[in-house]
Amino acid sequence: METMTKKEPQIRVSRDNMQAYLYLPNPVMDAYTEREVREALEKSGVSYGIQEDALNNVLENQLYNREILIAQGDRPKDGVDGYYEYKFDVNFSKKPKLCPDGSVDYWSIKMVEIVTEGQEIAVYHKAVPGVDGMNLKGKPVLAKRGRDLVPLRGKGFERSEDGTSYISLMDGKIEKSSDRITILPVYEVSGDVDLSIGNIDFRGDVIVHGTVCSGVTVKATGTVTVDGVVEGAKIEAGKDIVLRSGVMGASRAVITTRGNISAKFFEYTRVHANGSIRADVFLNCQVSCGESILLDGKKASIVGGEVGAIQGIVVNTLGSDGEVRTHVRIGNDSSVRRRIGILRNKIEVEKANLEKIENGLKLLKDVKNDPRRTDLLRVKIRDTALLAEDTAELEKLEDQMERARGCTVRVIGCVYPGVSVEIDDLEVHVKEEQFSLEFIRQMDKIVMCAL
Repeated sequence: METMTKKEPQIRVSRDNMQAYLYLPNPVMDAYTEREVREALEKSGVSYGIQEDALNNVLENQLYNREILIAQGDRPKDGVDGYYEYKFDVNFSKKPKLCPDGSVDYWSIKMVEIVTEGQEIAVYHKAVPGVDGMNLKGKPVLAKRGRDLVPLRGKGFERSEDGTSYISLMDGKIEKSSDRITILPVYEVSGDVDLSIGNIDFRGDVIVHGTVCSGVTVKATGTVTVDGVVEGAKIEAGKDIVLRSGVMGASRAVITTRGNISAKFFEYTRVHANGSIRADVFLNCQVSCGESILLDGKKASIVGGEVGAIQGIVVNTLGSDGEVRTHVRIGNDSSVRRRIGILRNKIEVEKANLEKIENGLKLLKDVKNDPRRTDLLRVKIRDTALLAEDTAELEKLEDQMERARGCTVRVIGCVYPGVSVEIDDLEVHVKEEQFSLEFIRQMDKIVMCAL
């Protein structure tokens, strides 16, 4: 006769020790007891999170040949780091939008975010602490701790006593960089800037809602934004310039900046930007640009004048059907290369002289009150300053050479006779009307490639 062996409860524990499942094979003899199930749990190391209701249900209803969740650990609840909720726009675009009809909307450019005195600029939400869990073996499972952020730094605002609210102390422009906020004054003119207003020289940003009339100078260490037309005026900025309605320069306007320029159009104007320039039209202008020039609107064109950029030019139409002389220039000319060679030789000489001075000072280090030592120290200070100045200029020019590598003139639409294109030391003249091409330097010549 075959021996009858009683089957035992089976326990399966999840890998993370957070869940246990009970499996009761169909019993050969008597039904399973609670004691047998608890002993099986104990053998499996389950000592926490046993679900009594599930255990009683399995035994009372004789739920065999299936897995039943019998124990559940407590999962940790991670904390939440503290964070700042900013009450001003921190991600506005400084580039114009391209309209469906191909035109460029310069009114879409936003250069500054303005706040008022007493305005709440930020709210701090404090960290939420985590809650530790417990696994089936009775061991704690640590939760991630919520961390508080350091208070915002900067100027032009104050923090509430509980550290949760930040309030502006003035009307002005607000800027955010990492965890630092700065509120600076803004010079704002509601109407025109003419001779009755006088010249403006402001440490900060300038906003003009009207026209900048002929004969006026507007200078700012920050940005300059003009809603109306700029006439024969001078505008100088330490940062970006936005001229929403363009410039009618009458050969007297001068626009210069260390940053970027965006404008509807330029007519008979001298323009310089260390950064990039974006516009719709250059008409008989003298333009120089440290980065790239982009004229990509539907009617964007360069007609007449001289337009130069280190890193390249993109334009829709170059020249005109009247064959007006139009010169565009990209890259670096021979004078830049010559200057780099001169600076390298000069720096070598300066370093050699400084080495000689150091050797002389070592010989005289034990001699007190020697006028020769005083003279050598004076020369060392002078030559060290010259070396630093020349090294900085060399690095700037070498960076300029590197940025110009591979630059091109890209004409999306038409290029007319009368146009000349200069790349570095090379120049080509357009003899006949052509469409959609790119001027590229290849070795010792400029080639025109179809787009």
